Amino acid sequence: MKRILIGLIISVLIVSSLSLIGCGKKEEKKIPAKTEKKVVEKKEPIEKTPVAKKQEKTPSQIAKKKTPIEHKQPKIVLEEKKYELQLVARKDYSRVEIEKRRLEKYGYNVKISNTKKNGETYYRLRLVGLYTPSQAKKVGDKIKKQFPSIEDYWIQKVK
Repeated sequence: MKRILIGLIISVLIVSSLSLIGCGKKEEKKIPAKTEKKVVEKKEPIEKTPVAKKQEKTPSQIAKKKTPIEHKQPKIVLEEKKYELQLVARKDYSRVEIEKRRLEKYGYNVKISNTKKNGETYYRLRLVGLYTPSQAKKVGDKIKKQFPSIEDYWIQKVK
């Protein structure tokens, strides 16, 4: 996600710098003042071939011919951090507390919450903080590999 955001920022900076370069003041060619006319003797008539005159273009005419560069960028769908990662759900609070201490020992910030289902209380162990679905999956897979006691995880949308 960070790579995509950095790439997007760099693209915007490049496009804006290119547009600023194109907007700079252009130097005008100075036409030297006419000097004295020299008289040339014509001995033989010289045939003149028609030459197309170059028309000088104004900056507005030049700008009209240039088309803006189109950069095709992939559509970026920004995922919102609206999900929590649940690691454990048990009826026994002490077992959930043991898992909590084990995860905290390895630097994970976790919390215990509870919910009632069919008249029974379940204690849930969740990571503190919100994640995108892809972030939650990566972290969940990492924790599942690191801790054999965690059999599965759930990605839960926060209301």
